[in-house]
Amino acid sequence: MSGRAPQSRPRRQQRPESHNYSVPRWRDDGALVPGPKSFVRKATELSSGRACIVKHLPSNVYGARRTRFYQEALYMHRMNGTPGILPVWDIDDAHGGEPRWYAMPRAQLLEKAFGDTSTVLDVVTAVAIVAQTLAALAKDGTYHRDIKPANLFWYDQAPVLADFGIAAFAKSPAGLTRAGEKLGPANFIAPEMRSSDSRDRGERADVYSLAKTLFVLAHPGRGAYPPDGTHRVDAEEFSLEYLGSGNALLALGHVLEAATQFQVRDRLTMDDFHAELRAWLDRHAAGAARFTPLRGRRIGRGWGPDLLDRHRRDAEATRAMMLPSIRRIAEALTGDASAWSEGIDHESGDATLGEYDWVPNGEDGFVPDGGTLWMATTVHDGRRIVLEAVLDQDVCFLAEAQRGGPPWTLDQQWGHTPWQRPRMPRTLDQLQHLTGEVVTWLTHPVPAARAGTDPEPTAAAPA
Repeated sequence: MSGRAPQSRPRRQQRPESHNYSVPRWRDDGALVPGPKSFVRKATELSSGRACIVKHLPSNVYGARRTRFYQEALYMHRMNGTPGILPVWDIDDAHGGEPRWYAMPRAQLLEKAFGDTSTVLDVVTAVAIVAQTLAALAKDGTYHRDIKPANLFWYDQAPVLADFGIAAFAKSPAGLTRAGEKLGPANFIAPEMRSSDSRDRGERADVYSLAKTLFVLAHPGRGAYPPDGTHRVDAEEFSLEYLGSGNALLALGHVLEAATQFQVRDRLTMDDFHAELRAWLDRHAAGAARFTPLRGRRIGRGWGPDLLDRHRRDAEATRAMMLPSIRRIAEALTGDASAWSEGIDHESGDATLGEYDWVPNGEDGFVPDGGTLWMATTVHDGRRIVLEAVLDQDVCFLAEAQRGGPPWTLDQQWGHTPWQRPRMPRTLDQLQHLTGEVVTWLTHPVPAARAGTDPEPTAAAPA
């Protein structure tokens, strides 16, 4: 027997699996991007010559992933013509409910649509449109679950959504992903989706991801990913300050913080996120000159604020909102914007006198978890105006005209306003509207018969 080890046969190189990308009505023009996603192809329509993108069923996909492709193709084809969703021009009609491909127009990535002179206003305007689309889908029970810059496009002069490959569709199982399979891209994924099971539809995951996407689109020089965790307005890595001046960027930061809360129940809904962005735009669009063109640098990672700290900052921001209002009211009543004081003094008879129909939450009636903020004008001609914020996770505002005290009697009351999240643009809008009503009443007296009338009923306090 020979002592030499037997020579091993040379291993045959495995030939890459071939795939026939020929489809009816379209000429294949090669992969859109070379690499593992070669199943996304450039193509030209034979009859018209128009260019498109054909997305094929990958040849190595089976089981749940294959079913997801069928669902995506059929859903996008069914939604064809829906504003905010990239249209589908054609779909495989030879395999019934299991299409192997579908064709879409070539569209520009949204991030590429922002030019050298684009500002954060342009980004927020585009993201607000995407939020409106996602809010409409959410009302129908559909959640995209893969929101990131790579899935947002600019088509026909508007931002649109594409790639519903891991979406949870209305009237379908919660998800087709395997237990433990991550949904969405790193740093954009909502916390509850990072180890998702098939029961989690991701009802507010898109809000988190879209807020992170807004941050990245507004900071093109920082890199492809946002800092991880809940957006924090007072943390350097989440700073928006260099994008503009004044309080506009601080207000936007508060919206992003509410949209990226770790706990799902604390996070904005998509409908509310859209409404807050619209309110922010309505307030700041006229000041476009204050915003600088998009640029920046990548800084670092973030973390989620704890609940007590968030309550503290809610109170601080609410107080900052109230200061201009009480000064405006004091000036309307006394002629002096500084004629007011802060802090309730129960021993001197300070109290709200009106009925506000708050739901009792204990033996002592309604006691807000976050307390109240109390401001009152100096007495003038026997009257003072009280402005109060009630903080109970959310916040509402009320105002009263009080006479003759102590003891005081109720002269007129306004509010309470509907409950809203603290620090949001719409919350400030409500406070300013309430302030306007008080000032109008002071400067344009109403007949005595109308004074002290009951306000219109409003929603009860949150549980």
